[in-house]
Amino acid sequence: MHTIIKIAVVSVLAQFTIVGMVSISKAEGTSVFFDNGKIALTAPIHSGYANHFTYGEGQKDYNFSLLTGGSEARMGSKYQRFELRDGDCFPMDGWNDCENDRERFEFSSRPRQKPVGQKCYFYSLKITPNFFDVHPTNTDLGQVHQIGGPEGKAGGLKSFPPLIQIGAKKGKLVFKWHKLSGNPKNVRDKTVERTFAKLKELKSKWTDVSFCLDFENHKMIGWLNGEKKFQIDENPIFFEPEEIYFKYGIYRSFLSKFKKRRKTDEMPTQVVFYDEIRTGNTIEEVDINFNASLLPID
Repeated sequence: MHTIIKIAVVSVLAQFTIVGMVSISKAEGTSVFFDNGKIALTAPIHSGYANHFTYGEGQKDYNFSLLTGGSEARMGSKYQRFELRDGDCFPMDGWNDCENDRERFEFSSRPRQKPVGQKCYFYSLKITPNFFDVHPTNTDLGQVHQIGGPEGKAGGLKSFPPLIQIGAKKGKLVFKWHKLSGNPKNVRDKTVERTFAKLKELKSKWTDVSFCLDFENHKMIGWLNGEKKFQIDENPIFFEPEEIYFKYGIYRSFLSKFKKRRKTDEMPTQVVFYDEIRTGNTIEEVDINFNASLLPID
């Protein structure tokens, strides 16, 4: 394990003042603020984002930290730590994870995007040596979600399916594309999966995850550390949503599956680190393995 030197931890719930609604579109660096009492981040303009928001009520102090210093960041000096413990489910506008067999702490990124042309995404991920894969419960570590898209049911519960989920499953990090069809009010959801890597290969070190959704030429491509891992030659969307947006953090769904299989009432703690969260229209705009001149996301 690495030794962290001169780390400054921003324990956000304990040290920041609620300032109400804030929108910062030309941020020069990553910093923490509060949006109606909920943790939010500014993002450097060269990241392709302006802000990252959370929506849960009652978030815990340990759920998120912005770390600065030492040599632990993927690039630059700042990186992010997420921790999800048993019971970390929070109500939000029109939804309650606690009532829907889910737990999460994740950011939703802004601005949202129109599903046109090509949209590319990049982030660096590091999981702890004791990271526990809770399959058959889903653990998502990155999503592309949609606004104004179809809805349906999953596991007997109401569902608003995303386009893409990147998650831990059966000891692997997998890319999951939701191939949606049928009635937009009762959608059929066929998940198509591709493997990025084995989880054991990601522990205690930074791994670069990138993928492009090409709505114009009807294909999806994924890379790991600059190496192409898959290509799916289909249109990412069947129903065209109003907008799409990127989410990252730790999101667990269908907790009861793990509890039933393991005969337990408690979910294990998971800790994940993120850095260099970017979006753009080409892989060269987002992936440092293809473009060494990209500036750090600090």
